[in-house]
Amino acid sequence: MTRKNCVYCGKEITQRSSEHIIQNALGGVYESEDICCPECNNAVSRYVDAPFTKIFNPITGGIKNFSKTNNPKSLQPCTGTVLYQGQTYHANIKAGKVVACPDLSRQLRCDATKLPLEIVSYDFNLENAAFQTGMGKIAFNYALDCGIDLSVLKHGMHVQKSGNDITGISFNYEMFPFCALNPLDLRLELHTPFSPYHCLILFEQNSKLWCYIDLFNTFQYYVLLSDKMSALNKVHGVAAQTVQKIDRTVPDLDAQRPKDLLIFAQQYGVRSFTDATDLAQKIKVAIARKSQKTDLNDIIAPRVKSVSYDYFLDPNTDKRDLPLFGQSMRLYFNEFDRLNTNTFRTMTTCSNVNNVFSYPEAVLSVSQNNEVYFRRYALAKFKTLNYFLTQQNR
Repeated sequence: MTRKNCVYCGKEITQRSSEHIIQNALGGVYESEDICCPECNNAVSRYVDAPFTKIFNPITGGIKNFSKTNNPKSLQPCTGTVLYQGQTYHANIKAGKVVACPDLSRQLRCDATKLPLEIVSYDFNLENAAFQTGMGKIAFNYALDCGIDLSVLKHGMHVQKSGNDITGISFNYEMFPFCALNPLDLRLELHTPFSPYHCLILFEQNSKLWCYIDLFNTFQYYVLLSDKMSALNKVHGVAAQTVQKIDRTVPDLDAQRPKDLLIFAQQYGVRSFTDATDLAQKIKVAIARKSQKTDLNDIIAPRVKSVSYDYFLDPNTDKRDLPLFGQSMRLYFNEFDRLNTNTFRTMTTCSNVNNVFSYPEAVLSVSQNNEVYFRRYALAKFKTLNYFLTQQNR
């Protein structure tokens, strides 16, 4: 059903305008023309997106082959810490390169950017209104795109006006960080090779409408969009995407046997072909059409497969966790070894293997009763991200 009126100004939409569910500057590829008018789209960009996406400059400027549709070559500066001869200094960084290091330049009376500086960390400012409203906007947009009525969400969206002009837009929903609470999630998040991706999961649970947001496989939050949902309204939506440009290089099909052709066909999802030339053409088309939008199972399942193997072989594994690990596997995966998106990040096992719990409710409880564990997990995620970014341009 096409929306007739803009969600912000309330006026009739006479011209459709594409609004990114996740901001384009963050590589978001999901768009909707069913949210707002062009004028309000510009207002959202100015008041919500610009200050929010600035927080992520260290990532968007540090990921090799980062993909976005608008201004793909524009890389914004950020700040961080560099190491030189055993001492750390504050620096300005752009595209993974140090462009200014004022304190060191004054100390040595030279252009410090010419020195062999090692980037050791980046600065992120999450404790601000821009982050709160930016994450709220993503959850709001995704819920609308999944068919949730505006009346359910409107309480958290605030539009400031001066006369007929919009002077500000903000989102204020309750939100809190995710924390891995079972051994499978803990291994998945902290003991698998890091790769950046975005993920959104919208779900209704105990009369509450939640949106789980995972940006760059690091910024993981639950956003509470409503606590007055009817249990009859079963809501569930999942969206996932990669954030790096897809390698569209067509492979050289050096196939000597029919079996080799079948392997190539399976690898690129080609179902039928008549010969090697026909297969090569179909593979070329398949690569050209490949999208950054992907099935969440294709992101999570391979990582779980590798981590499960390592988990059972690791001599340091606490054997008391094995039943809980197995229960978590059964909770997340069906009999065909595909990810059950109805339970992934919506439910979790805890200390008692016979019970499962609401994941957001359990996380909220841990954040209030075990702050040390909560902070330790968040620090570990940021260390992983920082290591990934600092290695990108070496």
